[in-house]
Amino acid sequence: MDNNAQLLEKITSLEAENASLRLKQIEISQAKELYLKIFEEFPALIWRSGLDKKCNYFNRTWLEFTGRTMEQEDGNGWSEGVHPDDFDFCLDTYVNAFDKREVFLMEYRLKNKEGEYCWIRDFGRPFYDIDNTFLGYIGSCYDITESKYNYIKLEELNATKNKFLSIMAHDLRSPFTTLIGYTSLLQENLNYNITDEIENILKNIHLVSVHSLAILDDLLLWGKMLSDGVELQKQTFPCSIVCQEVLMEFEEQASLKNIHLAFVEDVPVELNADIYMFKTIVRNLLRNALKFTKRDGRIKLIVKKVGSFIEITVEDNGVGIDPKTLDQLWNFNTHYTTRGTEQEVGTGFGLSICKQLVEKHKGTIWVKSEKDKGSAFTFQLPV
Repeated sequence: MDNNAQLLEKITSLEAENASLRLKQIEISQAKELYLKIFEEFPALIWRSGLDKKCNYFNRTWLEFTGRTMEQEDGNGWSEGVHPDDFDFCLDTYVNAFDKREVFLMEYRLKNKEGEYCWIRDFGRPFYDIDNTFLGYIGSCYDITESKYNYIKLEELNATKNKFLSIMAHDLRSPFTTLIGYTSLLQENLNYNITDEIENILKNIHLVSVHSLAILDDLLLWGKMLSDGVELQKQTFPCSIVCQEVLMEFEEQASLKNIHLAFVEDVPVELNADIYMFKTIVRNLLRNALKFTKRDGRIKLIVKKVGSFIEITVEDNGVGIDPKTLDQLWNFNTHYTTRGTEQEVGTGFGLSICKQLVEKHKGTIWVKSEKDKGSAFTFQLPV
């Protein structure tokens, strides 16, 4: 075979090989297009990054979820939607896995198109070309907001259960122990003509019983509120008259510390609200004021109309509140409680219950206080 024939045969072989390679390249391109099409329609949020660790692709599901364009998300643009509290954790997890070529699984909050943060579970892994060349990372994300919040709520309920049992064991055990002690003392003195001492014991039994009932009321209401079992039953009633009725309930308790109770009214007003919840708010605020007002002090219950709101203030000249603890007063989870001026105890939930009930009425509640000078708790409800 001459050189021309050999050359022709080699050219023919190369052309056949090139044709085969072109066909394979077309097949690879078609396969890539197919994968991209599958990614576009896939229900998960898909992202991809290159060797520079920057993202260069987001599927349609991702873009529809975030409400942003490919240009906005490109590179590090996607990180603008990550919750600030989760950003460092999210970035560290991704970079560390990328450097080690390891898969990762992380959860973080990502802003959706409505501007709300949703919990996302992101599973990322390295991906390679057909020749095993490392090309970057690809990840798939799912919205787990509902299951995440259910898990958080379950943890909170479990913690609440433990807290509830702790309060039941401590706060209710104490007054019942006192009651048993007083009744034993009363039995011992029945055969003696000690009228003054027996009268004093009976007063203390009455006070401890009233206090125990208040604790039970708080705990029962607290339990109902946690299970979303408290519904508004609105009715129209004279606000001032109801406030005075509640104030009268505390006259005996106030007299034991010689505390003067006063009612101040701007103008007679009627309120449309749940009367049971309204009384509970006022009772808790008055009970709190009596607890932290010293002997011979004074407490004012002030009612006035401010625009389209009724404003109720319970003002005392008691021990006041340390500014550092003000924020803890309204929080169910902190269970902040201190003893009163004469060692009175409570559940620590009275004020947080007030806040919940006020907010159920679309109202607001706040406090102004100065250490050793007194406090003024105020809440507003729409008329």
